[in-house]
Amino acid sequence: MFTSLVNLDIQTMSFMLGINAALQLLILGFLSLLVNQYRGINTYAIGRLFTTIGYLISLSKVFNYSLTLLIAGIFLFVGTSISCVGISQFTDKKIKLSYLFIINLLFISVQSYFFIFNDIYIFKSINQTGFQIIIFSISTYCLLSTPHKGFIGSSRFMASVMIALLVSLIARIVGLVRNPPEKLFLSHDINAYTLVVMFVFTFLLTAGFIMMVCQRLFYDLKVAANTDVLTRLLNRRAMMHQLEIAMNQFYRSDRSFALILIDVDFFKRVNDVYGHDGGDMVLVHLAQILQTKMRQIDSASRWGGEEFLILLPDTALDQAHEIAE
Repeated sequence: MFTSLVNLDIQTMSFMLGINAALQLLILGFLSLLVNQYRGINTYAIGRLFTTIGYLISLSKVFNYSLTLLIAGIFLFVGTSISCVGISQFTDKKIKLSYLFIINLLFISVQSYFFIFNDIYIFKSINQTGFQIIIFSISTYCLLSTPHKGFIGSSRFMASVMIALLVSLIARIVGLVRNPPEKLFLSHDINAYTLVVMFVFTFLLTAGFIMMVCQRLFYDLKVAANTDVLTRLLNRRAMMHQLEIAMNQFYRSDRSFALILIDVDFFKRVNDVYGHDGGDMVLVHLAQILQTKMRQIDSASRWGGEEFLILLPDTALDQAHEIAE
């Protein structure tokens, strides 16, 4: 079905897969050069470098067929593992590298055993796919459980791609058991299915990772534009936007709101006696107090030098007076 659908031989499909992987690696390489403030981007790119080398080795004729598949499979699996580490670093989810090392060592040992003692393609292929499922499952867990809110949408997209990939890999194992091909480059539905799956999902995973980086950059830029550097409260610009929203809600639906304006008394004397560093400590401490005393629906901002403005949505005047006191 797949071989007739694409009307291409397996060698050509493999060659196209190698070109596709190399182009994606080039994009990830430029991304790691342009955006280097986040952990995990370089690691993910290095992982994709290993997988690309694995694709190219599988197309080479330097070694005999079995040895070529062994070396290519090792590069592919190690590359997938390194990319998994990159995803864990980017999502701030800690995974034990010792466990990952043991999984890689076990995979290489099993593949070497099949190569030396039982050189049957289906055994090596099922083993490769099974271990890939383990690594992709770890990556999916990191994506679904990341504590970051800045790229939650793109991380869910990438996780859904990985879940679809896991289903496809399980389907490949079923296909290998039911109708196993003798070699990788034979014209066979399972071989064509494997190459199509790799072609599609490598592209989607690269796109998903780039989406995560872009969404995180946008979120951090938005936070930086709306946050006071010293106190980490909203800055005047962000509070003006919040006030505009509150005014519109008041005019449209008569939703009341209240404001608390706080000014630090004798702040100039603090700066004169303790210096500007001492004054900054006072402002930071006051900001921390405001954050602990406010309700969740309230918003606090640094309005001026030593002035703070608190927006109280859906709050009457007497209630606002009580909160201010």
